[in-house]
Order: sequence, then structure tokens, then C-alpha cells
Amino acid sequence: MRLTRWIWIGLCVAGASARSATGRRVLVVVPTPGAASDYSDFLDSLKARGFELAVRGAANASVALHGGDGARMYDHAVLLAPAAKRLGSLNAQSLVRFVDDGGNLLVTASSDASPMVRTLATQFGVTVEKRGSRMVDHVGASASGDAGTVVSARYAHVPAILSQNLLASDAPPVHFEGVGLRAADIPLLVPVLSAPRTAYSAPADDNAVSEAALDLVSVFQTRNNARVAVSGSTALFSDRLMRADGAGNRQFAADISQWVLQEKSVLRASSLRHSLATGERPDHYRVGSDVVFELDLAEFSNNGWHTYTADDVQLELIMLDPYVRVTLNHTQAGGADLTTYRGDVRLPDRYGTFTFRINYKRPGLSNIDVRDVVGIRPPRHDEYPRFLSAAYPYYTSALALAVGFLALSAVWLWSAEPKQSSKAASDAKPATKAKSTPEEKSAETKSEPKSKRKSKQKSS
Repeated sequence: MRLTRWIWIGLCVAGASARSATGRRVLVVVPTPGAASDYSDFLDSLKARGFELAVRGAANASVALHGGDGARMYDHAVLLAPAAKRLGSLNAQSLVRFVDDGGNLLVTASSDASPMVRTLATQFGVTVEKRGSRMVDHVGASASGDAGTVVSARYAHVPAILSQNLLASDAPPVHFEGVGLRAADIPLLVPVLSAPRTAYSAPADDNAVSEAALDLVSVFQTRNNARVAVSGSTALFSDRLMRADGAGNRQFAADISQWVLQEKSVLRASSLRHSLATGERPDHYRVGSDVVFELDLAEFSNNGWHTYTADDVQLELIMLDPYVRVTLNHTQAGGADLTTYRGDVRLPDRYGTFTFRINYKRPGLSNIDVRDVVGIRPPRHDEYPRFLSAAYPYYTSALALAVGFLALSAVWLWSAEPKQSSKAASDAKPATKAKSTPEEKSAETKSEPKSKRKSKQKSS
């Protein structure tokens, strides 16, 4: 058994000696200083991976995560004393503050978990079952025959957290002794190990049992990329269950601790840049311009930064709502440890203040939220096109009106009335009366009545 332990530690040094991307200082809190020997395999694996452990008893009043100046004294904290009412000077509020400052936390619970541990788990969306209750499985009990040792291989399929050995169909199960957990339905929380369907939570105060689906281990990643793991069993990390025949506790504990301590699945974005397709970078872009957007991504694993390749990295142009969303293509132009993502974007036909944003969130991976605010202006008076394709119908109607007007004018100007012939004109001219002689005039006068002659004389 001792030989197996040292072989496993040697493999950790040779193949899994990755250091954390956020620091090496780890605070380990155990019930008493002598209880650290119960978790020697787990703690030795952390040392073999390059971490600096500070093991403290729960009753030690000097246990603290922040110094007098408010700075973090440790990068990570592992709490293996769930029943302790106090953890030195720590409480739920100080531990939440530690996570808010970027620290990583591994919390274990048990059937007699203290109110502080229960309150702390609630802060991350995990509810611990009633005090005194424990998980029981009479159908799938371990080889020891103890129904209190639940054997479960119901791993969540999250390759960023669990290794391929645990995601295989013949993965070894985890031996679990502890209390069940209820995970809230929030996207930041991922249950990585669930109880088998034949297991249930048996309270100690009555005969009622919980029929709800319970989880055994859940992980939580905050928006500032700090990581928290809540396990319903402290014994899961003990030497007794790690050395059990056919148990996958050793591999499971290694995967969970590597993820929580940010030894893997840590993404980093750098060198955000964008310019016109011509390579020019103006102060403000013009609507409808073609813009090239580039970003470098890297992943921390195996003690260093390496390339990260994915086909679902998207860029959004946002002004209250996304106007453009495109998927970026990846290349190897960033270098041996970087992957460059590139996208060709045509700016929308809308001016204003826009945000170039990449909001990349995937289970188990660090959140990438990169943004840059740019201004998009309308064209200047000399930048508008001479003719607009959308106005072609109006151009056609105006041209048709002008042509019609000219044609009508030409018809009116050059279409005169036809001239008549001289014979037709003489026939149409009325006959003139012949001039009367003096004798005829006197005869006409005499023939007129007297009254008419007098009226003519008076008028003359």
C-alpha cells in the first residue's frame, strides 16, 4: 500500500506537476494538527505539484486569509474541518471576501457540518441536507457492505474539469461517505458528481427520506474567475477511501483540486486589435466600413501556457443590443503558445457608440469578457456615393418625366396648322356688294318711308 502511494506521487510529479496560474500558497485547515495524517495522500500530491502548504488546526486563532493591510496571505484555501464551529478568525463573510478578491476555495461538508459551513455553501448556490442526515444506498453498496458508503460513477461530462479516465464508460466509481447536496439552477454552478438513482438521504431525526435528486460534489466559478468546490464528504479525500479497492477517489480528487487551484482550464485573452481592411486604424470608423478584428487566446495547462483552439468564439457589435454577431476563425499566427482569432466584419449602417465584445463562457473554462468601445460616424458630405442604388426608381421616374416633357414640347412646337390652297380660299371668301350709282341711291331714298328718312336726317 505504501509503495502504491509513492508510485502515484511520482506520477503526479512526472505528469501532473502543473503549478497554478494564480499562485502557489495554499492554506489547509484540518480539525486538529494531528488529523492531517488522515489526508496525507491528498496533501502530498499537492506538495508534489509544487504548492506551498500551510496546515493549520481549526482552533488556531492565527488562521487568517488577509493580512493587516487587507492583502491576501494565500492564493487558495482547503477546508477539511466541516464540524468546527470556528476556523480561527475565519467566518462565512471573510471566506466570501477571499473569493471576491480572486482566491480559490475547496470546502468539504459532512453529516455534522457546522452552521458556518452550511451558510458558506449557500453563498455559492449549494444547500447542504439537514444536520445528522447522510447518503445511504442499500442497492449499490460498496464491497464492504456498508450502506453508508455510496458508490457513484455519475460524473458530469465536462472535459474541462474531469479527465478522460473518468469520462470513459468504464470509469472507476467514487466512494462517498457524507451528506447530500442540492444545487441551485444557476449557470455558474456545475454538479460534477451526482448520487446514484438508488441512493437517498436518510435524516437522523425521523424515518422520512429525501426523494429528490441529490448531488455529491459541485463546483462554482465566479464572474471574476475565482473557483469554488463544495463536497458533501470530507472522507472522499481521506487515505482510507483513496486506497479502497476499485475506487476512483484518487483520480477524482486530483481532477477537482487541479481545477479549483487553477492548474488547468484557465483561459487568457490578450492583444485585442482591430483596424480597417486596408490596415489603417482611424479614430472613428465610418458606417459600412470593412473592419478586421483579431484576438489572441491561450490556455494554462501542464505548467505553462499553450494554444487554445475552439470553433465557437464569437464577436458582437453592441449598442444596447447586438447589431452584428460573427464567429471568429482561428489561426496559429499568434505564436507557439497563442492562438489568433480573426474575423472580417462589415459595420452596420447605423452611427453611434458601439462596443466590440467577446463574451466567451463555457462550463469549466475561465470566462473571457473582452470589450472595446469605438465610435462609428456617418459619412462626410464628400463621402456619400454619387448615385444611390436604392434611388434608381426615383432616378428613372425623373428621367422619364423630363423625356416626356421634351417630347410633348417638340410635338407642340413643330406641329403647325396646314395651309389652304388659293382656289379653296377664293371659294370660301364671301362675295362683296357692288357700289351703287347716285340715281340708284336717290331711288332707294324715295322708296323709303318718310319716318325713316327723318330719322336718318336727324342722325346725320
